[in-house]
Amino acid sequence: MKFVDDETTRKAGVAAKEGTCLGFTTPSVTNVEFIGKTEIDYVISIELNDTKEIIWTTQELVKFISHGEGQVIEIGKKRATQRADGSWKEEVIDPTKEKTSWLKRLFGRK
Repeated sequence: MKFVDDETTRKAGVAAKEGTCLGFTTPSVTNVEFIGKTEIDYVISIELNDTKEIIWTTQELVKFISHGEGQVIEIGKKRATQRADGSWKEEVIDPTKEKTSWLKRLFGRK
């Protein structure tokens, strides 16, 4: 994601900055502070690439630039890798085929 360059984003110090969308929320329920104005009670969180700061914003203030090809998510024994088109390749992790890290060996997990 990339923040648009306008008065609101310049004032917030995020104009033209890039980041990764982490999720969304309903600000009337969660009371998160965000930049922009929303009539649909929906904001998204963007983790800035340069500072790792998380900014809540309306979707009108960001534009899509990439699906994040190659991102990997592991939950339990499942792994999902994001493809260039935004879809996910899902697979079951076979522990016998995984390389064991020194940290996992230290704590006795494979």
